[in-house]
Amino acid sequence: MALIHPRSLERWQEWRSSRRRAIGIHRAVPPRLRRAVGSGESDVPSGYVLHTRAGDGSAPVLLGVDTTSDTTRGGLLVALTYLHGTAAVLTPAGLELPELTGPDWDHRRLDDPRPALDELGVSSALTLGWHRDVGRLVHEWALAADVPSAVVQHDVLSPFAPPLPPHTTFLAWSAADGDFQRAGRDDVEVRVVGSQRLWQAGHQDSDGSGAVQDRPVFLGQLASIELPRRYTFGAAHSYCRFTDALYQPGDEETDRFSRAAHALLRRRGVDLQLPPLPVADQERPVVAVYSADVLEAAVRGLPAWVHGPRMPTWVHEQWERYGMRRTGAEPTPAPPQDADEPARLIAQILEGTA
Repeated sequence: MALIHPRSLERWQEWRSSRRRAIGIHRAVPPRLRRAVGSGESDVPSGYVLHTRAGDGSAPVLLGVDTTSDTTRGGLLVALTYLHGTAAVLTPAGLELPELTGPDWDHRRLDDPRPALDELGVSSALTLGWHRDVGRLVHEWALAADVPSAVVQHDVLSPFAPPLPPHTTFLAWSAADGDFQRAGRDDVEVRVVGSQRLWQAGHQDSDGSGAVQDRPVFLGQLASIELPRRYTFGAAHSYCRFTDALYQPGDEETDRFSRAAHALLRRRGVDLQLPPLPVADQERPVVAVYSADVLEAAVRGLPAWVHGPRMPTWVHEQWERYGMRRTGAEPTPAPPQDADEPARLIAQILEGTA
């Protein structure tokens, strides 16, 4: 199954909004903003901030950042370490990132950043996509200014991933991911750079004891908008009941339905792992319906599987693309990785040296 909307961002956003309304998730609007809207006031800063760090004199590289998530910091901002020239980072006003603090950085508050970007003489731009405000502004500006742009892959891909901006380069984890994301497009170039998240997982020293506990943990995905909850809850329920696995709620499982599902699992004898642990701190076999966490666990040497009875065809296709093994089989093998760090390669691509 290919992308449901390979070109139209508007149609993808309509689908996303309909799915969130259908399952009662309202994470598309931050809680702070929802409170302000509901009260008739706004305590959310408007506008943007352009952060700049002087480099060796080569043309500036622009990063468009919308959130403080781990995927943003680990997949995008980590490239700052390897940029030799001037770096510019555009963020929403009020977004605080430790990577952009310190005496080397200057900060300009702007209502409309496009004139300032024109003055900078940016040579290339990078985002996680154009499905959020800053990413869309950056790609629309880059297209109008004839500045090369790129999108870096930050998660496993499903048919419900947002479409790429026009005339951009996709920095993919693998050739298979590149082919999947650009299918049906003749205006997208693909460069394979690998996954920074998985590379770091494979190069970090483990703080654990090395002993993996017998009792597995099932990573919850009730807040996924890609699958109806009858699939994600059913998979978790069947696996935890059959194997006595722990259930770890996902980060966004805070809505009423998710809380009711957690209560039902408890009543049926399933223990929850609270507080939730990142994969780096797990000491158990890891199971999920589909997730990059399965791949990271495999890289870190943990037994990892996927589980999902009667899943749609696209889920099986995704398992195959990433080499994720189903429960009952041998554990998922660690994906192969190149010796060079993806963040370094991304920086070289942006500065035109790779």
